[in-house]
Amino acid sequence: MMAYISLAAMTSYCIGFSIVWRHRSSQQILRPNSPIFPLVVMLSIVLHAIALAGQIQSPVGINLNLIATANVVAFVMVVVVAITNTRLPIANLYLLLFPISVVFLLLSLLLEPGAEPLTNISTPLTAHILISLAAYSTLMMAACQSIFLAVQERQLRTPNKSHHHMLPPLETMERLLLAMIWIGLILLTVSILSGFLFLDNMFAQRVVHHTVLTSLSWIAYASFIAGRYLFGWRGLTAVRWSLVAFALLVLGYVGSKFVLEYLIQR
Repeated sequence: MMAYISLAAMTSYCIGFSIVWRHRSSQQILRPNSPIFPLVVMLSIVLHAIALAGQIQSPVGINLNLIATANVVAFVMVVVVAITNTRLPIANLYLLLFPISVVFLLLSLLLEPGAEPLTNISTPLTAHILISLAAYSTLMMAACQSIFLAVQERQLRTPNKSHHHMLPPLETMERLLLAMIWIGLILLTVSILSGFLFLDNMFAQRVVHHTVLTSLSWIAYASFIAGRYLFGWRGLTAVRWSLVAFALLVLGYVGSKFVLEYLIQR
């Protein structure tokens, strides 16, 4: 049953891709004019969510193998762009995200899970894990968006070079970065607060460094947003803050895994 739902989701994504592709040549029409396009996007998201639930749920726990995690990331990216596209003309980004989602859904059908399900996981802890994944996915998108923004701004200073015409205008890209950071910061806040509910003894669980670095990342994102509204930070300043904050976030999770698994061997 879940295989058919995954196939339906892939079909819906392909239909949405074809609609956006027909409007790709226009610099002014960045929102597809097709009246069915919002319905196609919504249907794709719903079908992907159902297929993803089928991948993650297991009779003995939750399954967060590499392919399932990749599907969570792809799903979150589509949802974030869908939400932001209601305010900003960024539908061209679907030309990248829809194929990624199709590939990961296809891999979930072709490949066997590469890891055993996590057992004895409560529903609140499952929610915490998924919210954390959503936060990382959104902030990873913001980091990638920062790189695109830096490249786009540099190209504007070298008019002899070709521009990325498929990307939205620079002002739209800046607003998109801010929207992604806002969404990611909200999710990260919920993730941090919910995480404290499951830390009976932070020192005993050896996650102090993880908590400190994640908190520093949160402070960096919050500082940038404050600076954006108070001092008008934008352009390369926004790029630097976003990349530094994401680096702290990655260091907090990848670094903590390295310490626990290789240095402490836990």
